Amino acid sequence: MTDLTTEEVKDEVQGDIQPEQACEPQEKPRRDPTCKHIVGYWHYGVILTYLSLALSVCGICFAAAAGGDRRHDMAAFFLLLAGLCDAFDGMVAKTRKDRSDNDKLFGMNIDSLSDMVSFGIAPIMVGVAMGMTHWYYCIVYIFFALCGLVRLAYYDVSEFNRLKDKTSKRRDFYEGLPITNVSLALPVFYLFATLFNNHPDWIGLNSDTIIIYQSIIMMSCYIICGLLFVIKFKMFKARIRGLIITVVTITVLVVSLALIRYYVFDVAMFEPFTKFAARTPRVV
Repeated sequence: MTDLTTEEVKDEVQGDIQPEQACEPQEKPRRDPTCKHIVGYWHYGVILTYLSLALSVCGICFAAAAGGDRRHDMAAFFLLLAGLCDAFDGMVAKTRKDRSDNDKLFGMNIDSLSDMVSFGIAPIMVGVAMGMTHWYYCIVYIFFALCGLVRLAYYDVSEFNRLKDKTSKRRDFYEGLPITNVSLALPVFYLFATLFNNHPDWIGLNSDTIIIYQSIIMMSCYIICGLLFVIKFKMFKARIRGLIITVVTITVLVVSLALIRYYVFDVAMFEPFTKFAARTPRVV
């Protein structure tokens, strides 16, 4: 057998390379945004998720009588703020290009874990702060929390399978109601529930029985939201324009209800921020 010359070896190697392989650019390795001495993935894409959790924890603290009386109004307000942050966290995360699979899974899981606290536990604390603490209320709270937990776990499984499929397209709809929507629904129900706090006689109740009216409205919110979490139906996934329209609509609705509560029913939304108004009598 004769030895091959350098040119012959070069020609033989080049002949084994297909034209497609020669033209195909090599994919750059994707590095996980980890820290050497701290666990987790650290980048700006999860800032809104962390902020949503922080706001919900603040609401829980107010509901649990942080620094004084239980403040269910502040708890509902912080829940609304947490929902606004969560509405745009996915868009912020997607601005990061070339994310690794581990990075995407971390973002998905950290979002679900945060949602369970922010929109599974914090809403319950609003009802607790309102005085709905008897055993039969706990049944509704458990039902609401379990439905939210099941929905989040089901979504994680479906999203994980979607990420594995390289041919999958962007999600156009949700199955059932996303748990984050309770941050919009509960404040609206809360505003109606506390509408007659200062004038319970307008609906035939007194200060001791107003809890009946409030409990009917709030428990209806928990039950309806819990059912919608697990019932299968297609819910359109809004893009950036749809999210902005939704946020503006809910904001206008909440502000309008708050103004009606104050000027018609004499119920202030946030007592610490309305002390001056409370001291100044309004001319009717």
